[in-house]
Amino acid sequence: MSQYPNVRAQLRLTLLHPSLPVRRSDMAIWLKGTRFRVRDEAGRHVAEILDDVAAPRGLGAPVRSLEEAMAIWSQPQDGRPAASTELYGDRATAEGWVRRGDQPSWPMPADALAAVAEQLLAGEPHAALKAQGPVTRLGRQAMEWRGVLRGEDEAGSYECEVRRIISSPYLLLNEVHNARNAKHARTLEVIALEEGVCSDGDLTPGQ
Repeated sequence: MSQYPNVRAQLRLTLLHPSLPVRRSDMAIWLKGTRFRVRDEAGRHVAEILDDVAAPRGLGAPVRSLEEAMAIWSQPQDGRPAASTELYGDRATAEGWVRRGDQPSWPMPADALAAVAEQLLAGEPHAALKAQGPVTRLGRQAMEWRGVLRGEDEAGSYECEVRRIISSPYLLLNEVHNARNAKHARTLEVIALEEGVCSDGDLTPGQ
């Protein structure tokens, strides 16, 4: 089993949709060995967090109903929960936990949660993306990649313009724009990154 690097990062998520307000939220990610932790500062429900990551177009979870759209529009007035949502997991044991606000933690398989933490990791560049040249980001040497991803999902065919900045093993920027609508986009950006600072206590629920 591959090991995570020892790292703590702060990320900012920005979602654009033609019929919705701009949504921004921050999250922190800790990685070490086979363990991970995510703190979603917006206090989103774990299902919402997972849907955002798993959406095949890379544009975040689609809004499927008028009720969902109205709930998003109400957020500036109602506000998000004061407390964050925490995800913990250990891939070696497959155990994971979710804690939202003051609610007791509940178990969830680590494999179901790991993709949220692994947004920080670049993996192998997609075959459709081409290297554009070296850049510097967060004081690190990196490579910029661009390309167009095409596919089909339950809503039909899609075409997305993608820009990524990779400083191996980290994905420092992932911008995805709907090629057919410039007002539909998702950006996940690393705004701070520290290596070698993650302790076992950081990865232990309740610590």
